[in-house]
Amino acid sequence: MMPEPSTSQRGLPGERATQSCSAVICSSVGSTLPPWACSDGVSRAGTAMATTAVKDWYRFMHRLYTWRGVPHNLKVRSLSSAGNPRATPIRLDMPNPSMISVVPTQRRTTAHSDSLPIADRPQPILEFVRHRISEPARFPIRLGLTMLNNGSYGLTPDVVREAQIELQRLLEEDPVRFFKADLEDYCDDTRGAIAAFTRVRGEDIALVPNGTFAVATVLNNLDLSPGDEILVSDHEYMATFNELGKICKATGAKVTVAKIPYPTVTPEQVVESFVAEMTDRTRMVLVSHITSASALVLPVKEIVAAAKQRGIETFLDGAHTPGQIDLDIGDLDPTWYAASCHKWLACPKGTGFIYTSPNRKGGFKPMVLSCRVHETRSDRAPYLCDFDYTGTNDYTGNLVIPVAIEHMGAQLPGGWDALRKRNHDMVIAGAQIVCDMLGIEQQVPESMIGTMVSIPLPGKCEPSNLLGEGLWDRLYLNHGLQVPVWDLPGVCDRMTRISAQLYNTLEDFEKLGEALKVELDR
Repeated sequence: MMPEPSTSQRGLPGERATQSCSAVICSSVGSTLPPWACSDGVSRAGTAMATTAVKDWYRFMHRLYTWRGVPHNLKVRSLSSAGNPRATPIRLDMPNPSMISVVPTQRRTTAHSDSLPIADRPQPILEFVRHRISEPARFPIRLGLTMLNNGSYGLTPDVVREAQIELQRLLEEDPVRFFKADLEDYCDDTRGAIAAFTRVRGEDIALVPNGTFAVATVLNNLDLSPGDEILVSDHEYMATFNELGKICKATGAKVTVAKIPYPTVTPEQVVESFVAEMTDRTRMVLVSHITSASALVLPVKEIVAAAKQRGIETFLDGAHTPGQIDLDIGDLDPTWYAASCHKWLACPKGTGFIYTSPNRKGGFKPMVLSCRVHETRSDRAPYLCDFDYTGTNDYTGNLVIPVAIEHMGAQLPGGWDALRKRNHDMVIAGAQIVCDMLGIEQQVPESMIGTMVSIPLPGKCEPSNLLGEGLWDRLYLNHGLQVPVWDLPGVCDRMTRISAQLYNTLEDFEKLGEALKVELDR
């Protein structure tokens, strides 16, 4: 029996809906008709010819492909009709058997014996790689490159990337089921892992693509008026300044700046600088937990406490924090906390979260509203629904955060505490090696260093054709070193920021010291 005709994808008779057979019909002038149709302008003789050809093609395909899961295309370019002189001869594009995989898709999802779907929640993705969690982390660093810049984008080990690939496979097998049902379960798994790692409730965690997106989301949820002040430091990330500039232009609010000494600085000086700028117009204090360019670990707990005493909301930008230092958001108790997960948690790119204090979740919305935001559910808070799905996207990076936390935490006998201490001790020793080789003093106090540290360099930043700064380019092209060199306007004319991750050794820092000696003498 001939299947129902359609120009959309359909399976062969008896085949599963997951297989594809697309028919593209291009008819004679002025009509678009399937070859078995009879209508004005197309003769029955021409229709019979096309119908016979299609039937023969179906018989050929059934004989050739007895297994399931093999895609094939029927493309009928035009109809031939003895009664229609404008029609051109029919042509069938046949698949090339050598180009088609003969291995059906291997199903790993739970199913009944008859292969029908079931309503159970999906297995946590952590279970897919549970047997590999304790494997040594393998980072895909290009051969010949010495990576001393984990702080910018991080690196994702093989086990985590393969877990993401598995989720992407599941998504593509049934995207409707994935986005409408399974996504929430995977998001809940991720929230649970983040909550345990940062010591907060999972229901207060919203998943976002990165820290920059998180900062913009929080700032755009503020109800600001002309004259309101947002207090930041002069070490703040440039993306934050850019977003603040846009918001202040629209609302009439303004930015006030606390000056932080560098590189000779103490935690007490930082707190004093912030408190000195707090006024009765200050609506929010926004402070990086670990600054980007200068890599300082700031005393945010004391800053949050000082702001709360004055009735000021607080927002901590923790883009560099998870995985670099121990993070207890519950103890810090800010109004909001934002973080990226691709850096020191070793998650894929496009991963992050926002913590929102329970009393500020009402009406808190993502930057993009999906088609589901208007729906109300008794079983799930809008805060979770709205952020879990913001439209069709690849959310799988965030969904493998539990895998990254477990995998990196299994690399040393002491878990994450041991990993953080190892990286901290290495960057302290590495910075000392570099400074000794250059004949300069490392002045940043160890209490304000996590697993990366910035070192002021002589001179000013130079023009660049590649990475943003001339010395940075030369270290990369001439020595195979990936280490950032930049300035911090108004604070430092030129500095390099070095990072220590599991893949680094002290020899990496010796190589950097030698290269800097060569390039700074040019």
